Parts: sequence; C-alpha cells; structure tokens
Amino acid sequence: MEQNDIAQDELQQAINNITNANAESNNAALDAIAEIEGNVAGSVDLPMPDFPAPAAPEVEMPKTDEAPAAPAAPEATTAQPEKASYGDPDLGKVRSKALKDIRPILEKVDMSAEKRFIIYKDIIDTLDDKASFEPAYEAAGQITNEKERAEALLYIIEKIDEMGLKKD
Repeated sequence: MEQNDIAQDELQQAINNITNANAESNNAALDAIAEIEGNVAGSVDLPMPDFPAPAAPEVEMPKTDEAPAAPAAPEATTAQPEKASYGDPDLGKVRSKALKDIRPILEKVDMSAEKRFIIYKDIIDTLDDKASFEPAYEAAGQITNEKERAEALLYIIEKIDEMGLKKD
C-alpha cells in the first residue's frame, strides 16, 4: 500500500508541475510522469497476446471478355406444402420408399390410432397417395380424444379439397 501512496503522491506532484510550470518544466514533468507510469506498469508484467490479422475474403472478379451471366429464372412453385428436408437427398428417397412399402402392411403393426393416423398423414403428404385416405379416415375415427379426432378429420377434408377430389 505504501508504494501505491508514494506513486500517487509522485503522480500528483507531476500533475502539479505540469499545470504550474512553464514550457521547460513541462518537459521535465512529462518525463516524470512517463517514469512513474513505467514504474507502475513495470510492476505488473502482462504479456500482450499476438493476434494474427484476419484474412481478407477472396473476391472473384468477373473476366472482362465474358458477358455477365443472365439471372437465373425463378423456379416454378407448386401449391403443395413443403416436404421435410433431411439434408441428404438419398435419405429423402429412402424415406419415401419406406413409406410406400409400409402402406400395405401398416394395419398389421400394433399401434395407437393416433400414431397410425400420423403415419397415414405422412404417406398422404409425402406420396400424394389417394388410396391412403380411406385407412386414414378409419384411423381418425378410432381416435378417442375428440379434439384430436376432429383435427384428423379436418385434415382429411382439407387435403381432399386441396387435391381437387371434392364432389359437388
């Protein structure tokens, strides 16, 4: 603590010299401050980290002898809801094949009506399989929770309307 008090006294004295002295004594005061700061900074030895400069991003410049590329035409969109993306396009194909293969044997699997309906819904959404509406409707009718059953039946109605199968 005493060393800090001495350093503060010296610093205050140097500040006083700066404010009260003429130009020649200002240089001496500045030297005194630098010496005091050096002493204070010297008592704490902290290494400065060596940070590498960030790399500049590469910019590809167009060649002057080539005509600029025409903007790509926007892709045609359909009214179908977006299918789930599984990252690897091969996995999406495998999933679609598995849904197609399970469709005829799904009734043999022991599961709740809610789960069965969800799978039929997935088959309808993924494969647009019109033959799955009837078993999906039967599964929806077996759902015991009235709210879930109503939501399942509404899905079937809306999906049939969406596919243009509504009878007049």
